[in-house]
Amino acid sequence: MMDFLYFLQFACFIFMLINALILGITHLHMKWTNRRYEWSRWLILAGMMGLAIQYLLQMLLGFRAKSDDLGAVFNILVYTPCIITISMGIYNIEATHANRRKMNIVCACIYAAIIAVFCIGYSNSGSLNIGNWLYVMLVLFGANVAYCIYMIMIEMRKRKKMLELMTGGDMLPYVRYARASVFALFFSTLTMPFAILSTTLLYIIGPLALLSILFFNLSFVALGYNYVPTEELLDKEEEESAALADEITESSDGQDAESADSKENLPSFSQERQVAIKEKLDKWCEELGYKDTTVNMFTLSRSLNISKNELSRYFTACLNSTFRIWLSEVRFEAAKKMMLDYPDYNNDIISAECGFSSRSYLYRIFKEKEGCSPTVWRAKIQ
Repeated sequence: MMDFLYFLQFACFIFMLINALILGITHLHMKWTNRRYEWSRWLILAGMMGLAIQYLLQMLLGFRAKSDDLGAVFNILVYTPCIITISMGIYNIEATHANRRKMNIVCACIYAAIIAVFCIGYSNSGSLNIGNWLYVMLVLFGANVAYCIYMIMIEMRKRKKMLELMTGGDMLPYVRYARASVFALFFSTLTMPFAILSTTLLYIIGPLALLSILFFNLSFVALGYNYVPTEELLDKEEEESAALADEITESSDGQDAESADSKENLPSFSQERQVAIKEKLDKWCEELGYKDTTVNMFTLSRSLNISKNELSRYFTACLNSTFRIWLSEVRFEAAKKMMLDYPDYNNDIISAECGFSSRSYLYRIFKEKEGCSPTVWRAKIQ
């Protein structure tokens, strides 16, 4: 039994090192560098290195081999900061600076409480076998992971909504990353307490946990390959909007009704203004602006010399649409026209020339709008 435990710990140690190595090496192959994403990369890498060191220490010191309770105490003391670091890496991509600071403070307080409980248990027992205080540590550990998941899910919903409104690229990499992040942390919340307390359950849960970490790691790397420089503009504006919202909240607590009325009475578009914006958009399309895979609402509004808010209201009020839907339709029609004009072009060329970030994105658009793949659609019209 001890030999198998040692082998499992060694496998976890190597696995974590490999995942950390993947994160480090893929940094060298990034087409674009996004500061927020790279900071998250190093936080997650640090967390995985911490887990690797924990497994190495378990092998060398044999806490788990001596007793489940002794191993559990050591695991909670080390797992908690590692999971906090990985969670902060995930949260860093989603949240504003102010929210990240709040989460840091809460997680630090919970870990301080875990340390305090351990010290009390150690002082009472005189050894690492702290008795029932272990379960208090376990509850705090579970509360910490649950809090991280809750905060991450809130920010992921906000960011997904922002990306849907402001960007025109393929969202599938982000959706996969978001699901993998939540699944990995949720799986940890459900299974980690059992794995910490029981060596027998560790043999079952351990390999599954490793697979969830690998799935998350690959999704995170794939997200990085799909980052574009203009997303930093969105991140910057999100920070500024959040700061402005906080200032407004603090300075206008007694003016909520007046603010609501002013929002409801936003001026509607005159016929002349609608025509002017439409002409600018048509000209942008004629100049093949949609070919830029990095374009978003922010860069489009700058190129048209129209405020982002006005352009967003135009899509909503006048086109009954959003920027993402409108741009997707423009690219879709351009792809169909190119297929008719240049039948020898393959789908890779079509997707690149029409602004789709990948061939698979072009496939999904055709499936959604025509109910078939681009290849089948070509065959139908010929």
